[in-house]
Amino acid sequence: MLSSLTIQDFVIVDKLDLHFAPGMSVLSGETGAGKSILIDALSLCLGARADASQVREGCDRANITAVFEINPAAKAILDEQSIDCSEGELHLRRAVESNGRSKAYINGTPVPASTLKDLSETLIDIHGQHAFQTLAKQGEQLRLLDDFGQHAALVQNTAKAYSAFKLAEKALKHAQSSQEDRAARLENLQWKMDSLAKVAPKPGEWETLSTDFDRLSHGAELIEGTQHASDVLSQNENALLDQLSHVIEKLSHLSTRDSSLESVVKTLSDGEILIREASYDLGNYLKHSDLDPETLAEVEARMSLWHETARKLRIQPETLHAELESVQAEIKGLEEGFDVEKLQKELSSAQKAYDIQAGALGDARRTSAKALSDRVTQSMQTLSMQGGVFVVDVSKGEPSPKGSDTVEFRVAGHPGVTPQAIQKVASGGELARISLAITVNTVESTAVPTLIFDEVDSGIGGAVAETVGRYLRMLAKNKQVLCVTHLPQVAAQGHNHFQVSKDITAQTTRSKIVLLESKARIEEIARMLGGQVITEATRTAAHEMIASANS
Repeated sequence: MLSSLTIQDFVIVDKLDLHFAPGMSVLSGETGAGKSILIDALSLCLGARADASQVREGCDRANITAVFEINPAAKAILDEQSIDCSEGELHLRRAVESNGRSKAYINGTPVPASTLKDLSETLIDIHGQHAFQTLAKQGEQLRLLDDFGQHAALVQNTAKAYSAFKLAEKALKHAQSSQEDRAARLENLQWKMDSLAKVAPKPGEWETLSTDFDRLSHGAELIEGTQHASDVLSQNENALLDQLSHVIEKLSHLSTRDSSLESVVKTLSDGEILIREASYDLGNYLKHSDLDPETLAEVEARMSLWHETARKLRIQPETLHAELESVQAEIKGLEEGFDVEKLQKELSSAQKAYDIQAGALGDARRTSAKALSDRVTQSMQTLSMQGGVFVVDVSKGEPSPKGSDTVEFRVAGHPGVTPQAIQKVASGGELARISLAITVNTVESTAVPTLIFDEVDSGIGGAVAETVGRYLRMLAKNKQVLCVTHLPQVAAQGHNHFQVSKDITAQTTRSKIVLLESKARIEEIARMLGGQVITEATRTAAHEMIASANS
């Protein structure tokens, strides 16, 4: 679950410190107030691409920190990376410099942004207002059905069986080639194998080497800069933190004589905390840094060996490991190729094993398809699509690592209409409602604890909007739900309500987000109902909508 989010100098946000509770939290506000900024900031903290435009104008950097409760899937990733999570919380931090460069941290430990992306899949599932565009893709339809049916183990077993089947097929084909060609091919392959064995490339190693080289080649600059910064902040005789502590102590004494200084003391104290955190991060970076010449020399030597071998074999360096696996498999097939009958039996056995796994997966998919079809069809009846039908069609397809099935979502928006492929449904409003019905009925099966809906209610209103709000509130019984909305019917269903507003002063634009109390929430929903002019009638209607949701 997402516990808190701190945003500083991001786009039009100067400083926000938000705390989230279980249940359904809604965010509302005027168009252009910056409702989606929170989603963008959270996405950045979860590994999305950083960009210089994300830094607030006139600032050196943007900082986003998200705190999550740890879950088993996230803990497994942290354990693999040897990152401490003993306190039961997950602190993700992303800093973006004004030049576009970014840094990522997990519990104070520097990590690549890719690690944040891996973690994001265990923490949050974000659904945008144009989700129906991805729903039209067959690959996404297959994934949603497998997620709904919880077929992960079956999919994994099928992929393994397919890989074994293709290797056996390849081995037999090589074995059936002429013996003269086989001998010449073996000689050439053995030469390749000898060259590759000297490198012994590992999967993903080239990417790691490239990243390490880029970092280590700037080692002196990094160490010098971070050490200087650490000295200035806390290590020198007249370190900034020491001077700041003295100033705070002096002003604290003076504030007992003039209370107007208390706000200054508080601001400086907050600054001291941030500077101490930065000093700690610098110390941690210097302590765990491996930016030494010997390590750089080792990386350079290893990269040189990769380059030499790649040039020799006339392939790209990043493909060395794949080439090694291919050569090993082909050599094995050719060496065993003299016993064609044995290889034919092995292929037959591998194909049978694949057919069994793919068949079990297909049976599970057809069972899940019926259940998903029924549930989405039922949801459509409450979304002003009475008589509409949703069908998940599972048909026989070509063998692949994902099985031998082709999955297609089909929809009939009205009674008596033959269901067609979802991408052929003409109405944008229908697509939005169908997309929402599918989303609501599939996300319940995911293990991700937090769901975010970014204006998925776009294009609907009235009684349908109230139904959508009820669906989202229902999801919040078992998961944490965050919803950006412009509809009062949806906003009234929230357990917590945040208002997003834009403050323009002295030609400076800032976005603010505040948690609304009871009266302020009624005012906000009344505004959503009636616009700028709020009457007692709209206030009464807003109060009744909230009361109805709570009952």
